[in-house]
Formats: sequence, structure tokens, C-alpha cells
Amino acid sequence: MSLLSFFFLSRRITKIQKTSELYRYNRVWIPDNEEVWRSAEITKNYKAGDRFLHVQLEDGTELNYPVDPAALPPLRNPDILVGENDLTALSYLHEPAVLHNLKVRFVESKLIYTYSGIILVAINPYKELPIYGDAIIHAYSGQNMGDMDPHIFAVAEEAYKQMARNNKNQSIIVSGESGAGKTVSARYTMRYFATVSKSSSNAHVEDKVLASNPITEAVGNAKTTRNDNSSRFGKYTEISFDQSYQIIGANMRTYLLEKSRVVFQSENERNYHIFYQLCASAMQPEFKHLKLGSAEEFNYTRMGGSTVIEGVDDRANMVETQKTFLEDKHLGIFCELLDLNCDKMAQWMCHRKIITTSETVIKPMTRAQAVNARDALAKKIYSHLFDFIVERINQALHFPGKQHTFIGVLDIYGFETFDVNSFEQFCINYANEKLQQQFNLHVFKLEQEEYMKEDIPWTLIDFYDNQPVIDLIEAKMGILELLDEECLLPHGTDENWLQKLYNNFVNKNALFEKPRMSNTSFIVQHFADKVECKQRITKYLTVILSPHFQFHLCANSFQDNPVSISPFSSTINIRSARPVLKSPNKQLRMTVGSKFRSSLSLLMVTLNATTPHYVRCIKPNDEKLPFEFDSKRVAQQLRACGVLETIRISAQSYPSRWTYIEFFSRYSILMTQQELSINDKKQICKIVLQRLIQDHNQYQFGRTKIFFRAGQVAYLEKLRSDKLRHACIVIQKSVRGWLQRKKFLRIKQAAIIIQQYFRGQRTVRYFWLINEFAVRIITDRFVVNMIPGLPAHILFMCVRYADYLNDADMLKSFMNVTIDGIKQVVKDHSEDFEMLSFWLSNAYYFLNCLKQYSGEEEFMKSNTPHQNKNCLKHFDLSEYRQILSDLAIRIYHQFIIVMENNIQPMIVPGMLEYESLQGISGLKPTGFRKRSSSIDDTDTYTMTSILQQLSYFYSTMCQNGLDSELLKQAVKQLFFLIGAITLNSLFLRKDMCSCRKGMQIRCNISYLEEWLKDKNLQSSNAKETLEPLSQAAWLLQVKKITDDDAKEICEHCTSLSTVQIVKILNSYTPIDDFEKRVTPSFVRKVQAMLNSREDVPQLMLDTKYLFQVTFPFTPSPHALEMIQVPSSFKLGFLTRV
Repeated sequence: MSLLSFFFLSRRITKIQKTSELYRYNRVWIPDNEEVWRSAEITKNYKAGDRFLHVQLEDGTELNYPVDPAALPPLRNPDILVGENDLTALSYLHEPAVLHNLKVRFVESKLIYTYSGIILVAINPYKELPIYGDAIIHAYSGQNMGDMDPHIFAVAEEAYKQMARNNKNQSIIVSGESGAGKTVSARYTMRYFATVSKSSSNAHVEDKVLASNPITEAVGNAKTTRNDNSSRFGKYTEISFDQSYQIIGANMRTYLLEKSRVVFQSENERNYHIFYQLCASAMQPEFKHLKLGSAEEFNYTRMGGSTVIEGVDDRANMVETQKTFLEDKHLGIFCELLDLNCDKMAQWMCHRKIITTSETVIKPMTRAQAVNARDALAKKIYSHLFDFIVERINQALHFPGKQHTFIGVLDIYGFETFDVNSFEQFCINYANEKLQQQFNLHVFKLEQEEYMKEDIPWTLIDFYDNQPVIDLIEAKMGILELLDEECLLPHGTDENWLQKLYNNFVNKNALFEKPRMSNTSFIVQHFADKVECKQRITKYLTVILSPHFQFHLCANSFQDNPVSISPFSSTINIRSARPVLKSPNKQLRMTVGSKFRSSLSLLMVTLNATTPHYVRCIKPNDEKLPFEFDSKRVAQQLRACGVLETIRISAQSYPSRWTYIEFFSRYSILMTQQELSINDKKQICKIVLQRLIQDHNQYQFGRTKIFFRAGQVAYLEKLRSDKLRHACIVIQKSVRGWLQRKKFLRIKQAAIIIQQYFRGQRTVRYFWLINEFAVRIITDRFVVNMIPGLPAHILFMCVRYADYLNDADMLKSFMNVTIDGIKQVVKDHSEDFEMLSFWLSNAYYFLNCLKQYSGEEEFMKSNTPHQNKNCLKHFDLSEYRQILSDLAIRIYHQFIIVMENNIQPMIVPGMLEYESLQGISGLKPTGFRKRSSSIDDTDTYTMTSILQQLSYFYSTMCQNGLDSELLKQAVKQLFFLIGAITLNSLFLRKDMCSCRKGMQIRCNISYLEEWLKDKNLQSSNAKETLEPLSQAAWLLQVKKITDDDAKEICEHCTSLSTVQIVKILNSYTPIDDFEKRVTPSFVRKVQAMLNSREDVPQLMLDTKYLFQVTFPFTPSPHALEMIQVPSSFKLGFLTRV
């Protein structure tokens, strides 16, 4: 009986008294040979003891299904729960529910990622999807896992965040069958780290890390019957970070390259990509010396009968590396490239040397032995070429500094079984046994042991322990040790080795079998399936010929334990094809099996020392068809990768754990003085936690640790940051007061000096006094309830004074001091919205004054005769106007950035998450990964928060006299940001794509429109920037069933791209049972109608987009002679002119 069946049976037995109620006109799942499970509706009430269940299948078939009263068919979840982001949110947790949820998400909603507790399930869509751009990366950066739709970026962000928060190394373990998408998933995690942790140096380490992928894929990936780009090696990439958590380097470890592929490919398979890329590039000048031809000319590349991959251009994919070989007519070319003696090479490819204690005998090989020797040499050369390339990549990624932490990304082959399973396949499955054991220990065994150790209540659950099969393979006198022993014997044979296996394990180990009709293979019962292994021992041996030859790349290729792989060593040993019996005092050579076992052991040590994150890649079908779901194949993989076992315990576990000391150290800021006065820190932690988190089911107190349910640590972190922010504000107030006092004393001292200097030379006095005034008026923001831009007008009056004196030096000095001063004050107050608003307004008015009184006709049209008399007489300040205009644009952009930074945290909670309309709540169970926003809504931002923030911006701009046209442009930019961020978040949150949420969004948009009307800003075009969001809200509410519905959608949603419309339709989620899902046929219908559109296939809006700012010329109506200069400006030394 499977673990799942045992679990399900135990639940049924304990709830037998409720059986009759549950099985009244409900829906169930019944087993099916083709679809694995089929849905059926109970048509007659079930009574305890009945032997049949009367059901009707979805196709209308009536069925009397025989049942065991102790193990009735699994119940089906209500439709409202189908399509959940996290499988643990399902009410009924069992295999058919998991399969159905994944199928609905994948086929109907086109969502490839789903959480299953701590696992991310990733189903290969076999299609390019627009969900991996930089905008998506930035959308997930900084978010808590569970706040957005499941994504590989969410796993990467969680690993990065835990590394930074806990200073602990992390690992992301990506596994799955060939063709399931492991390599792509691993590549996206590395791209995420490279993007979010950009270093400030010029080393561009992130780019080097990403650039290594195509190189390793060229030499390590090949086309198989299951995957056009299958990784034929395991790879663990360790990305190193410094103390600022920026990438400083990386290192790559590889495991078990499939060397046999170099000399043999099955039908419809290819050798490694690099061979075809080289052959396709044979005529290029840099490769002519290799004397290559078409891939059809070489036995090693044409063997599988598939030298071309549809849609792949091998020449375009060519990367740098070198070398390939072999066949009789190519021997000369081979020797020329390797700088070998052709005659000696031919001799030692066909002869072997046998050394005994008394003599050395040279013996010719049979044809079969010579072919084996040739193939083994080819495999050996390619293996070391591969190692050489990896070593060169690691050298390029090497960093001089000290590694602080790292995140490892493991991309390794999944469990597989073929008709003929080679030694490499045996090692692959052995590695998967070890990884599965690591997973089991992490998720199950260690969980239970720690709960018991901490005296926390836990229901013991049996789990599959695969230690016995690991012992069968790696223990003393296990399969690998017996193989090593036979390989090292002078006359080791397949028959002897197999006989040893049969003698040791047949009828003695339940996990080992001998096939009935074969004496040349054996069967191992792995955790996922039985696998028959069959291959000659000669395929396992490292080939070895004899004389010395030189080649700069292969120099130490045949050393058993080379220190490093260098292209500059001088010689290479080639020994005979048979292993030579060594004297007892010489160290035995390391075999391929023992080498792999050692490297695998090192990998497991590394993984066990990190915090693991799991990505299980699933292959939905074997035909590589986009969004086709083969339930049988998917179920097979789910059973093998631990997903089904995980969902049973994820919802009830406590994933976050802190020791009492750690909790006290980090959260002491949240403790009161009375609590801190208690001597027992453990008791303090308990009292504080009970005060902070009212729901005591969200944590458990252990002997040495506190166990938290998901989301609680994030909530505590929020409380902590809020407390720190409040403390910072208090400190800032005190420091600012002190700084203002110092500033006042400095200005007072300057005034005294100015008064003393007043008695000096008149021209020099005016020169310095005006400059001093410019500094004061810039550094001190005067609060004046007078004409808009008063400081700007007075600054211009000073300019006019210098012009009146015809003093070029004074004017130049004054303008430079003014512009430099404005730059400095903006720099010093780059986050101060009010100061930026003040100087944006005055820079604009100062610029307008310089134009209005420039004497140029185009700016004098609205002047009064008195104003024309005030125009400048002696100087042309057009160059200064350009400098001031550029400065005003810089201030505006910084002004917008500050506003956006202030309002951005409010947008998603207020526009999308907060629900103000009564009776439209769309909350549903969220499973293991609860949303951080659902923990506590005491301080949650609302729509009111956004409106209040907008009103603050508006009133501040008005108080500072900002021109109405500039104000409208700023509001338009803000409204664009609100619409773009809300819409982008909607695209990435399936739980928000409902009819009721569309109503709430439309309501929130109406609040924004009302705000515009109230502020008389309808002409700002801000409303138009919300049109994409408005259309998305409409799309969520409109009927989506008939052809007319589809036509209406296409005609109405003109501001949304085809990709965006389809995304919303696919993500649409019913909240109530009366709502219906959007059928795939309806989505296809809409897509067909939209085919004629020529829009950009881009999902996310660019939230960084800035509308071009314009500074309209608006002449001042105020006559300069009528402007009253406040006495506080102390400009009595100037004379009105």
C-alpha cells in the first residue's frame, strides 16, 4: 500500500461516522487506466455498509462503482478551490485533487508554476512565455513568498532574502526528468541573482556568470528523444556574494558527463551540440585548420540519424571551443591536430602492452577491442576537454576577495529509466536516490525529530526511507564496490561481476532482482521505479594506450588524479587498453564509479550545510506539445519527486524557527521596560510573543526554540521596522533642531561680517552682499504668503541690478553662485519633497523672468510698458537660461522620484488589496504560503491613504506656487504610476483576477477621477493614463461566454495588448460557485479575433517610463517696481532702479 493510500485510509477510518453525510450527492474521484482519475457525481445517497456507489461520470455514463466501506473514493474539492496557487490550500489533499488543480492551472489558466508547501512545481509549457523580463524580476524583488503568483523568481528571491537576513548559505535544488525544464529554471534563478544584486564594480561578474551558460550547454547538452536540449551532466553553480550581498564571483562543479554519448547515440538523438556547431561553421576562416566537414560525414555525429534540430541554427549557436576526430581516413588529421606521430598512434590503437614481473609483451587487439579502445580514447579526450572548459570558466569567474555567503543552484538529471540503461544512467539514478533521501530527511524525518526534541505536539507520519537501496549501491560489498573490484582485476569480465551480484543479492536483498530471461543484466528497485541495468564492463574502463605524445590541451588528460586542468603541460601518458596489474605498494587507480561516488558525497555535504529550496520540474507530455497535459505521465513524476508526500504535512507545520536568544536579540526593540526587567529571557520571549500575536495557534514554544507558522516572522519584521522607523523620526527631529541652531548661528555670524564689510569699498561691497543674499535665499526656504515665486523675482531683481551697473563680473558671479547654490540645496535635500517643490517652482519662475525681461520680442508680447522698461540693457543671458532650464528638468525628475517613492508602497494595498465595498470580499484559503498582507491589517494602506497622499502633494505644490501646467504634468505622471503598478500586480496575482475585484478596482478608479475633478485637474490627461487599468477592471466584470462577448472584448480593450487580454482571461478566478471559469475555447476565440492587431507582445507596463516634461513660458503679471521685498531679506543696501 502506498503512503498516500495509507494516509487516506487512516482519515476515512477515523471519520467513519461522518461518511454518510459526506457521500450524499457529492462528487468523487474514481481510478481510471487512461486518465488516472475521473470525476463522478454521486446520484444516490451512500449508506454505511453499501458495497456500491451509484455515480454518473462527466460524459453522462451511469456507473455502479464497487467500493470498500473502509476506503471510499476520494472526495472532489468544490470548484471555488480549484486552481489554487498552493496545493496545501485545497480542502481535500490527495493525488486526484493535486492532478486536477495542476491541470486546471496549466491547461486552462496557462500557469506553469504552483506551490506545494515548500516545493515549487514547474511544468514545462514547451513555449516561450513573456514572464521573465526585467520588469517581472523587479516586481518580485523584495516581495514575500506568497504575496505574488508562484514563480521561479519568487523562489530565487526567498533564497536571496534568507541569505541576507540569516547570513546562511542557500541552495536551490532543481530536479526533474529530461525535458522537464531544469536547465531553463536554473538559468532563470541565476539571471534573477545577477539582476537584483548588481555590483557597483566594473568587473561585470554577473554577466560572466550568465555568459557561462551557453558555453556549458554547447559542450554538455545534446538532443535526446525526450528533449532537444537535454543536459547530459549535473551542474552545481555556487554564486558568491560579499558582505553587501552583491555578486563577486562564482564557481561551477560538474557531475558525471555522459561520455558514452560521444561514441554512441540512439535513433533520433544527437551527439553534443558543439560538434554540430563546429561542422556547421567548418568553412569559417577560424575553423578551416580543423579540416571539418558536414556532420553527415562523421560516424560520431550521424549515428542517431538526426543531425539537425528543427528551429535550431547550429552555425548561429557556435561558441568557442575546439576539437573532434576519428575514423580510419581521419586518423592523419587527428594526429596532426594533436601533434602525434601517426604511425605510433596507429600501432597503439591496435595493440596493447602487457607488463609482467619478468617481461613486457605487446599483443595485437581484435577488431572489437580496437574499436573499444578508439571509442574509449574519444570519450576520455572529450571528458577532459569538458573539464578543461569548465576550469577555464571557473578561472574567469574567480574573484580575489573573500566570500561572505553563497547561493548554490543545482541543475541535475532526474530519475529516468530507458530500454537500455547505461552505467551513466545507473549513476544518475543513484544520485537521485541520494537527493531524494536528502529531501526526505529535510522535509519529513528531521521535521519530526526536531518537533519531538522540542516537546512540540506532532502526529508521527510514516515516510519512505530509501537508505536500503542506497546501501545496496554504495555500502561495503555493494554494487559499486564489486564493480570497482572487477574493473581493477587483470582479467575482469562482465560475467564474473554479474555472477558476484547474483551471488550476493538474489533472494537476499528485496531491492535486487535477476531478470528471468537474462544473465547479462540486473534490476534495482529504486524509490520511483524498477530499472534494468545492462552494459559491458569494458564501457566502464578508462582507456589506456602507451607511448608519450604532446598536445597543449590534452597534456594531463590521462593522469588519474590531475592537480588542475591546464593547457600548458607538456606530456601525456597513453597506456594499454587492458588495466595493468600493479604491484601491491602502488596506489590503485580511481575508477569512474568511485570518482562519481566521491563527488556525489561532496555535493551532499555541501547541500546539507545550506538551507535548501526545492523546484520540481514536470514534463507534461512526451510529444513536447505546448500546454498539453498527460495525467498519467504527470502523476508518475509527482509520485517520484515527493510532491504528494509534502502536501500532507505542509499546512500543519511550522517552517520558521528561532532560538529564544535569537528572538530576544532581534526583537528586544519590541519589548517594554517592564518586560525587559524580567531576568528569564525565555519567559520574556513568551510574554512578548503572546502580546504581539494574539492567535496562539500561529506559534509553538519548544524547549530551546520558538516555532512559527508561515508569515509570522514577516509580521514580526514589519513590527520591528515600524518601531525603528519611529525611533529614527525622533532622532531626526533632535538632530534637525541642532543643525538649525548651528545654521542660525552661522548666518548670524555672516551677517555681522557683512555689516563690518559694508563700510568697505562700494563695488566690492555690492558684489559680495548680493552673492551672500543669493546663498541665503537658496539655503533658507522663506515661508511667505505673498506672490508665487517671490524669491525668484527678487533673484532676478539682483540680476537686473548688476545689469544696471553694467558689472559683468558681478552678474557672472551672482548667476554662478545662484545656480551652484540651487544645485547644492537640491542635492542636500534630494528626498525632501517640500524643498524640491519650492525650488522647482522658483527655478521655473526665475527662468521665466530671465525670458520675460530678456528684451527678445517673442517673450515681450504680454508685457506692460512698465515691464518693458525693466528689460536687461547690457547682457544676453540665453546661455544661462539653457543651464537653468536643464537644472529645472533635473529638479523635476528628482521631484517625481520622491513622489513616486512615497506613494508606491500604498498603491497595491490600496488599489488592489483593500476592499471597501461591502459583501465583495474575495479572500480564500492561501495554504502554506500565506500572504504577508493578510496577517494583520491594522496599518494596511487603503484607497484613502492614496487620496490623502495625492492631496498632500497637491497642496504642497500649490503652497509653493508651482505653475498649474507643471502641476498637471506631475499629477499625470503619478496617475500613470498608480495605473501601471496596479495593472502589473494584477497580471501576477491570479487570486485578484475576479469579477468582484474588478468592481473594487473600478470603484477605486472613480475615487481618483473624483479627486481630479475636485482639484480642477480634468485637463491634465491623468485620467487617460488609467485607461489600461480601467479596461482590465471592465474585462474582469464583463460576460465571457459567447461570440458576441468575445467581439465586445476586442472592441473595448484597445489600451490592452493581446498578451495582456489573454493573461487576464486565463487568470480569471471565480470567487463564488455561481461564477464560471473562462473556457480555453473562448480564450482561443478572442486570440483569433485579435490576430490582426500589431501590438507589442509585452505583458508588463514600464513603471519607470517618464512623460516628457515641458516648461511653458508664462509671463509674470507682477511689475517689478510693485514687488514688496520683506524686511527679513535685509536687502536695504540695494537701491531700486
